Amino acid sequence: MSGQPGWRKRVEDVGLRLRLQKGDPRQLFEAERQAYLSLQGKHLPFPRLLDSRPGEFVLADAGPSVKAIILREGAHSVPGQAAIVAAAEALARLHRAGYSHGRPSLRDICYQDGTITFIDLEKYRPDHNNPSGHVWDLLIFFFDICIATGRLDETVLAARDAYRAADSRGIWARAERKMRHLRPVWALLRPLTWRWLSHHRDFRAIAPLCALFSRGVRPDSRLAPGGEFL
Repeated sequence: MSGQPGWRKRVEDVGLRLRLQKGDPRQLFEAERQAYLSLQGKHLPFPRLLDSRPGEFVLADAGPSVKAIILREGAHSVPGQAAIVAAAEALARLHRAGYSHGRPSLRDICYQDGTITFIDLEKYRPDHNNPSGHVWDLLIFFFDICIATGRLDETVLAARDAYRAADSRGIWARAERKMRHLRPVWALLRPLTWRWLSHHRDFRAIAPLCALFSRGVRPDSRLAPGGEFL
């Protein structure tokens, strides 16, 4: 492995609960290993595969995750915002090339020396002719950002602007349509977020996510210090 730092991954030995939630760990592992093998040499933001064999593989180290940077520095810090914005732009480039990550949460995106790398490809798939995977990528990614920030603020809008600037396939508009179709579901969940579940960050992120993908929010929208749109 030429002395390069790397991360070794093996088939997980999980209990019944995780098997029911995630599926067969051997199938998930092999799907991820094959995904990395198929992506080598394509000049996409995925880590280099240093070693691969049945039952394990080794990936080149890609630095800390965006989530780790946020936990250490804060989502609104200069390093935190830089990592989030870079991840948004890289996700748009990935979609432009016709690939979906499958679950681009902030813990599965690494940032080092200005470079974004996507890891954990258990749900990865190429979507050259079907952009629905890109739409779900986008919603998952921005939902995770809204969880981290707690509201729709300058960090979220900067990430939105970065994605939209590189979005040549109209994925953002498709995501807006998807959110309109999901609006009745959010309407049912809203009372829960106000009352019994208001202390859960995941539920508190629903309202900012809905607002972000509302057509009433212009691409050049900005926020007042209190978090209201100008």
